Amino acid sequence: MKSSLRIFILALLASLLLHVAMLGSGLLPETAIELPPDQALRKIDVKMQALQLEQAAPPATPTARLLPSGPATAAAAHKTKRKRDASAAHAKAKQHPPAAAEQAAETEDASQPVAEQANHHQPVAASEPAAAHAEKMDKAEQHERAVEASAPAANVADRPAGYLSPATALHRFPAQAKLGYQTFYNGAIVGTGSLNWQHGPNSYTLEIRFNPVIGGNRRYLSQGQLNQHGLQPDSLQAWVGQEAKESARFDWAGGTLHFGDQGDKEIALRAGAQDVFSLAFQLGLKGGQLGSAPLQITTGKKVYDYPMTPSGETDYDTGSGKIRVIVFRAKGEDDITEFWLAPDFANLPVRISRTDKSKRVELRAVLINIDGTEQWRLPARPMTRNNH
Repeated sequence: MKSSLRIFILALLASLLLHVAMLGSGLLPETAIELPPDQALRKIDVKMQALQLEQAAPPATPTARLLPSGPATAAAAHKTKRKRDASAAHAKAKQHPPAAAEQAAETEDASQPVAEQANHHQPVAASEPAAAHAEKMDKAEQHERAVEASAPAANVADRPAGYLSPATALHRFPAQAKLGYQTFYNGAIVGTGSLNWQHGPNSYTLEIRFNPVIGGNRRYLSQGQLNQHGLQPDSLQAWVGQEAKESARFDWAGGTLHFGDQGDKEIALRAGAQDVFSLAFQLGLKGGQLGSAPLQITTGKKVYDYPMTPSGETDYDTGSGKIRVIVFRAKGEDDITEFWLAPDFANLPVRISRTDKSKRVELRAVLINIDGTEQWRLPARPMTRNNH
């Protein structure tokens, strides 16, 4: 009896020392999201919008479409054109005096704005002047942006008090995004994680890192192409520390998906196949509209067939505000995978969970950075001491 009690006390002291050491080492995050019970899913009241890919802004070039529209710009462009046309007519007049005057008059009339032509009772020219055309294109582009800005995907004004939203509405899928997560295992926080997304004109890179308090760090790298169908993955590779683990290679030309711990397994590759990480971004880019047919999904170790349709709407409660999310829930034979995508934050995944018979692993966002701008971070909570 005394021996058992002694062992229990030693184990308790060892556990206490371990927790004190971790708190002092900074291995545990400063803040933690408490785990409230899962909310019941609501009916989706706003359609999740498909997004256009955000491209890096090109260097400014002196083109008409980049000039601000308005009367001053139009007048300046018209004045420049009148001077250029008058100079050309004067040069021609020196060579052909009789016909030059008629040509100059025709040129001057043709260069007048439509309104000015109407004042002179002249018919409208078949082709608009360059300045008027540019102004018209600018107005069309402004109208397109106004329509885009009215999209319900990120209608910030409609969010009631207590909801988190970006400073300005986001309507394009980011060129770069970084999300910070806390990792939970069966409800207990076990470490941190991060997700880094970036894409070029025709390709993407998605890197996911898990940093557990105990055990080796895990890293996943998903790479692939971007086309009219969205993400088309080429490969998924996992590492634990520096050691390569499971992988997947998508041989689209040969129609074969290679996977497994050694990459030595294979199965027929189906159209629309994704890896488990690219799937979240494909859902976000396409506004969740991937069809009702089951999708071929691989984790690198295994291959699954999942139908991916929105299951409902709920709130991601961070403890310092709520984020509205659309939940995509895929049920396999003995597991459930969930992606919680935030329409107000460019459809990015703020929560990812995977549950099977023995465990539940979750990623819960504590940081959202989009195209270099920090849109939200879970605020640090001061540590309080219980005086009772």
